[in-house]
Amino acid sequence: MNYKRSTVQCIGRKKRISGLCISRKVWVTMSGLLLAWMIVGCGETENRNLMDENDAESVIEEQKSFPKEVETEDEEENSEIPELPELPEVPEVSETVLWFNGTYAALTYSNGWDWHLVGGVELTEDNIDLTKALLYYDWNVTDRESALMTVDILSTEGHRGKCQECMEELDAWGLLELNQEQFVDELLEIEPEGNLGRYILAYDMYLNEIEPEYIAAFDLCRVNQLYAAYYVCGYMDYEEAMDASLENSLILQKMYGSWEEMMDAYMLGFQFWKGDLEIDDDSPTIERYRYYQMLRNLEDNPYNLNWDMELEKSW
Repeated sequence: MNYKRSTVQCIGRKKRISGLCISRKVWVTMSGLLLAWMIVGCGETENRNLMDENDAESVIEEQKSFPKEVETEDEEENSEIPELPELPEVPEVSETVLWFNGTYAALTYSNGWDWHLVGGVELTEDNIDLTKALLYYDWNVTDRESALMTVDILSTEGHRGKCQECMEELDAWGLLELNQEQFVDELLEIEPEGNLGRYILAYDMYLNEIEPEYIAAFDLCRVNQLYAAYYVCGYMDYEEAMDASLENSLILQKMYGSWEEMMDAYMLGFQFWKGDLEIDDDSPTIERYRYYQMLRNLEDNPYNLNWDMELEKSW
């Protein structure tokens, strides 16, 4: 099933970007309400199993503060330098694998990594350690079991599931059929738990006849990214990770008709995850979109690959 691309103009600017369009008056009101909501401490702390990726530099800084084991004088005398484990041989990357890489290339590029590489990084001890740290801090993934559990949640529910829950709650409260100003008043009366921005975005998606399943790209692109990371840190071998990526990518290919359509859906999913109402130019959604645009404008970018290419096992 192909989903219709939803690209609209941001409030107060002419730049085109994925997202939702609410009237300026109501948008300003909602933005102020969301800010007040956050100040009084009514926001939601995201479950780490469904969190997005942190910037690599922040993780490195955190690692610097880790307590280090104290080595005694006797231990120092008797200690031997351990042999480093042999790193796996890096397979040749085919066009199909490059297509997989393209689904999470915007994140790879924002981290300053190479989208041509599986997982964005070369297989070095430092990069393996960094990938493990990122998986732990961003996803609470510590081993193969937690790794597979995380991709299962994203594949079957993810944030499209959370969006569906928001819509169902709004419907149960009788808010979906209200006009925008009435919706704001009634929503504040109810004082729902969780991320207020998500309820507002779910409401606007309903008004624009956008189903929660549309934002599956945000979940499924991250599934490919996780499979690549699992390969880098050794939770899956290369063949298993690429087999799983192939299965996931065939689903993406059927759901969307082009890279642009998929990325529009991804950006809307990212916006919903953040509960981001695009209040100003520092919006996380706009920042992620800028990285996508910068990558897209490069001569050598993944979106030059044929979206409809035959994805086949080549490893």
